[in-house]
Amino acid sequence: MTNRWAILALIMAAQTMANVGPLGIPSIAPLIREDLGLSMAQAGSFISAYYIGPSLISLPAGWMADRWGVRTSMAGGQAIIAIGLVAVAGSQAFTPLVILMIIAGAGYGILNPTTTKAGISWFPRRQRGTVTGLKQVGLPLGGALGALLMPPLALRVGWRGAVVLAASIVALLAVITWLLYREPPEPEQGAGSPQPVALRRVLASRDLWLVSIATFTFAGMQTVWMGFLVLYLAEVVKIPLIAASRFLVMAQVTGAFGRVAFGVLSDRVFGSRRRIVLMIAGLGSAACSVAMAGTGPGTSWWLLAALALAFGFVGIGWNGVQHTLLAEIVGIRAAGTAVGLGLAISSFGVTLCPPLFGLAVERLGGFAVPWVGLGLAMVATLCLLIPVREGRMETP
Repeated sequence: MTNRWAILALIMAAQTMANVGPLGIPSIAPLIREDLGLSMAQAGSFISAYYIGPSLISLPAGWMADRWGVRTSMAGGQAIIAIGLVAVAGSQAFTPLVILMIIAGAGYGILNPTTTKAGISWFPRRQRGTVTGLKQVGLPLGGALGALLMPPLALRVGWRGAVVLAASIVALLAVITWLLYREPPEPEQGAGSPQPVALRRVLASRDLWLVSIATFTFAGMQTVWMGFLVLYLAEVVKIPLIAASRFLVMAQVTGAFGRVAFGVLSDRVFGSRRRIVLMIAGLGSAACSVAMAGTGPGTSWWLLAALALAFGFVGIGWNGVQHTLLAEIVGIRAAGTAVGLGLAISSFGVTLCPPLFGLAVERLGGFAVPWVGLGLAMVATLCLLIPVREGRMETP
């Protein structure tokens, strides 16, 4: 497979299917909570556990993709996700479930930076924001499919059966990736296939660290919403599980549109500038979080739908632009390493923020103050982006 658009389709399929199970799990969290006797904080921490894996493995995985190519990392990452999810389905207690989610997450930590490097390597700069946004559609699209399909599946075959079915799809895509993916032709990577940039040079980039640390909060807020939205709507707003899961589907769907739209905006409207898009997304996310603090039993479904749709667009849509900015700061030869570093740090946000949010809910006796605090944290974080100098790479 040597056509760049066919490669993009393969990357998007891999990214989407890898997220169906892990991001669909929050939509069946009430069933898992009841089965295993979990607390609210534990039930909201599944995604956090999953992202411990990327926080540990993304940087070395990106470095390996830079040195040895994409194909093995893509297929291997998917295989690890599938094996981990099958094991999760057999868990009988919270602790082993968390450990196995971490293992599955390590597979995603391998997959995600390598698919970004693949897209960046196959396409020119004027298309990279859009292409990476399309690639990153896989997360909300996979999450939407998971939230749409896993609750009825879990009610029919049990939550364990639903997770196994999701794992089977990931395993199938791993085989397809191994058979079809090819590295880009030599001219696309630059004459002479230059060696990757030294790791120490990448780690010395001030701008790379600023963007990575800022997206700690972006990723944390995104995951709090994905991890707690169904729980909040079902247990506080008193909406039935299937209906509550549909609001998560709405957020994931508009998140998918947002990832493409923000990529197009950064490429076409803002002249390949990425930072301004992250600022817009952060301010919008903060506003949605503060607004959610004012909801409760009796809140109009129209208002809840508007908040879910709006947050999905801004609170999930930023991710592709972040990947592109990280890669462009250092160049193609170190793109995998740069994205791996950013994902490692943002994954800590995914890991830490939801449990802290759940703990705050339990200690403060409700969701209102934690929702507002989340929004204020995002506003403070945006200050880190102000001094960032954007990359302008076109060639290695």
